[in-house]
Amino acid sequence: MSVTYLPLEAWNKHWTLDGSLVRCRLCGSVQDLTDAGAFRHALGCKAWGLQAQYPSGELAALLQQKIQAGLF
Repeated sequence: MSVTYLPLEAWNKHWTLDGSLVRCRLCGSVQDLTDAGAFRHALGCKAWGLQAQYPSGELAALLQQKIQAGLF
């Protein structure tokens, strides 16, 4: 039986992984996982102009928390 990890599920509502790329589910813009900079959304994306987003860093932190909690 698998346990749903809610923070990772929430991350997955906004982002998707495509190989080594992180893709915004709203505008389709991509950024390499190794790019630690703020994500650059397409002009007109509903997420554009919101606070800076760092999907690679957020994903790394979520995975680290999951490992520390013994869920991974």
